[in-house]
Amino acid sequence: MQWEELRQVPDLAADEVHVWRAALDLGPAALERAVAVLSTDERRRAGRFRFAVHRDRFVASRAVLRSVLGDYLNLSPAAVPLIAGPAGKPVLPPGRRAGVEFNLTHSGDRVLIAVTRGRSIGIDLERMRRGMPIERLAGRFFTPREAAELRAVPAAVRPAAFFACWTRKEAVLKAAGGFERGLPAALKGFVVSVAPPAAPGKTPGKTVVRTPGSMGQGQHWTLIDLAVGRGYAGALAVEGRPQLRLFEWVA
Repeated sequence: MQWEELRQVPDLAADEVHVWRAALDLGPAALERAVAVLSTDERRRAGRFRFAVHRDRFVASRAVLRSVLGDYLNLSPAAVPLIAGPAGKPVLPPGRRAGVEFNLTHSGDRVLIAVTRGRSIGIDLERMRRGMPIERLAGRFFTPREAAELRAVPAAVRPAAFFACWTRKEAVLKAAGGFERGLPAALKGFVVSVAPPAAPGKTPGKTVVRTPGSMGQGQHWTLIDLAVGRGYAGALAVEGRPQLRLFEWVA
């Protein structure tokens, strides 16, 4: 499945999920325009970053989010009424969503934004850093079944399998709202596939294998691996089985 380059947000049908990909390293003029659409609180948060690269990427990610949501909501980017939700994540206030649900993730120099209507959704992106103790991390955050499956994966593709599993689990947690118990306990509360992505854009499994009642009992989560770019892993979790469309955001 290819990423389409668009300069205008298309109509969002009730049975669709739109995922937007954007680069975060902007030139000085584009960055200046990005700062101009942020809220006072967002500018204050940007000013707290120690390093300029992190500050500028935060500014860019919020500006892209405002631009994308503004088109869906028929608002200017600066007028999108974003507020801080749980853990400071941006959300739309109740009554201002117009049926639009979204989730945002960024890592390194990339951002992904998933948008849909009337269904829970979560998305995760991770830059695949070298030298990470993946087996130790799997033992801490994965279920025993997942950790055992990871150890059985050939060493050459084990890092890709680890990050694929991690992004799938994070995407489900974001969709199901399962962070209340703390990250280690939450990630160990359900099982996903550990297989490396074989065909980006295809589901690694029909649904999450098992989720506790506190994470949407009776809900079926479709998991989709996203081909974000070399050195990155991405996954989408969405309630039901909507159609997926992928878009490249153009400044």
